[in-house]
Amino acid sequence: MNKTTGNPGKQKLVRDISANTVQTLITQVFGFVIFYITSKYLSKDEFGEFNWAIAIGSTIIATASLGLDLVFVKRVASGQNVMLISGIHFFHTVIVGIVVCMGAFVIKLFLPVFNGLHPLIFLIFINLALANIANSFKLCLNGLESYRQLALMALFANIVKIGMILFLFVIQRFTVFNVVLAYMFTSLVEFIIGYYLVNKSITAIVKPVLNFGEYKYFILESLPQLGVVVFDSALARIDWILLGIISTSAATAEYSFVYKIFEYSKFPLMIVAPVLLTRFSKMFVDPASIDDRNRSEINMFFRLEMFIITLIPIVLITLWTPLMDFITDNKYGGVNEINYWILAPCVPLVCIVNFLWTLGFVQGQLKAIMFITIAVSLFNILCNSMLIPVYGQMGASLSYLASTVLQLVLYLVFVRQVEMKLNYVKLLVAMLNMAVAVAIAKFSGTHVVISCLIAVAIHIVLGFATQQVNYKQLREVIGKKQAANR
Repeated sequence: MNKTTGNPGKQKLVRDISANTVQTLITQVFGFVIFYITSKYLSKDEFGEFNWAIAIGSTIIATASLGLDLVFVKRVASGQNVMLISGIHFFHTVIVGIVVCMGAFVIKLFLPVFNGLHPLIFLIFINLALANIANSFKLCLNGLESYRQLALMALFANIVKIGMILFLFVIQRFTVFNVVLAYMFTSLVEFIIGYYLVNKSITAIVKPVLNFGEYKYFILESLPQLGVVVFDSALARIDWILLGIISTSAATAEYSFVYKIFEYSKFPLMIVAPVLLTRFSKMFVDPASIDDRNRSEINMFFRLEMFIITLIPIVLITLWTPLMDFITDNKYGGVNEINYWILAPCVPLVCIVNFLWTLGFVQGQLKAIMFITIAVSLFNILCNSMLIPVYGQMGASLSYLASTVLQLVLYLVFVRQVEMKLNYVKLLVAMLNMAVAVAIAKFSGTHVVISCLIAVAIHIVLGFATQQVNYKQLREVIGKKQAANR
């Protein structure tokens, strides 16, 4: 009989990351296929308008969340009353959905000129409201560390979505309106599956709960996060929104395409971030219990994440124009090469920022996080307002890079790093390795595929040579994963 040996905490971390990898991989792969089909087969004007409407709607939904989402995950992960907390959050998302949809309906009725210019707004707001309610159950499962259930939910919902998208394409009904309807139906399916899985996980029926006392306390606890959420939304989507207002739908389509590819470049972060939040929430219930072993484990996994996460932008930088022009029929390749070059360094920078944000959040440094986010977001809005009229999409990319650098500096200065601290010299070396690998490959003068292989090979060699990763770590991770799965 096989016995599980070694450090149980590390085994659980590996198991959680492995399970979260599955659900994140499912979501991202299916999401990328859908994104690719819509970007390629919708016109630039349609694709730009679609993304602009989503940017507006998601910003409004995020603001209306009042910062409850992250506090919700933290409370569930900390072992508080799941039924009560889930019921309150469920109630809140339902109310937000009703208000948002009513607002969109009023605009549709009384502002026909605006509705004529932006005909997708009403349907997209309905879709986002449904998705926000479904997200309540995703957040609950994340707090419960039910990553296998999240993977199941992601699999079913995305099979439905991609099935409908492909069906529309096959029957030649692939229009932007039908795509939005497919998104709406998928959000409804996701809600049903999420509701069932949460009820199964907690062996009880979750219902919307209006408990004024607890609801008030929940909101008061979350209010410091409201500023973070509002300005984080501005940081994430103000460039899309301003491009849609100042420039054209085609320009918005081009930038939203490269920005989405940038977001997909952060795939390893999407895996680790939710696991890190729940793990830190548990660890910081009693900060005194955090020992050198905990710190060593986190640093090891973070170095591995940095080593892996920098591979994606290395590959895309070296292959960008020929690859993207080939897969999009010359729509989004050459016009976006400089933009991706500018956004690519943000991938490892955002990875570090996320770690520091998580650390500050679980330590209760909500005011510091709020002020940092407000400062960075105002800076981002100012930069976009100044640079987009002059440089267009490149101005939006430069604004995001400058804002990310400022955000990292502020987090390094203001977030307490006593119980848990990363080796920032190692992280700087990881970024330098990325830059050296790309520079040598680009100046090699070889075919782009050969350049890509050269860049990846140099990155791997430098990673081992500078001790970003070593064979002992890899054997340990693989060994712990095998033990955890027994």
